[in-house]
Amino acid sequence: MPRYGKIVIIRRNGTDGMVYPLNSTSCLIGRRTGCDIRVPLPWVSAEQCKIEINENKEAVLTNLSTVNPTQLNGAGFEQPVPLKHGDVLTIIDHSFRFEYPLESTPKKRRSRSPKDETLQQVAEVELLHKQPSGAKSLDAS
Repeated sequence: MPRYGKIVIIRRNGTDGMVYPLNSTSCLIGRRTGCDIRVPLPWVSAEQCKIEINENKEAVLTNLSTVNPTQLNGAGFEQPVPLKHGDVLTIIDHSFRFEYPLESTPKKRRSRSPKDETLQQVAEVELLHKQPSGAKSLDAS
């Protein structure tokens, strides 16, 4: 299972192609032989773009090409951009989809300590015993 996510090649017919797991905190995409994902076409920059995982485990895309800039979801960008699950990177006519691993986006839960639960119960009891002004007490006859 990929540690930080994965990059999925989108074929020209729209189906998913090869999958590249992101197991390190940096992924370099380009024409150069040493790139993590290699696009061996002459009009792709030697180092086209990179994805880096920051301290919050967020993937951030940086464009490295001025000649044929990388696009994100069909638009150009100049500054590093945090990636969202399902974002599409396009280099010339090659598209890639970024996906976070399912377990890395858990639902946020607030844990309650026993003290919190006791305070909640006390508040509920106080609410039950509070009566609005003008209301008759059950004891009054």
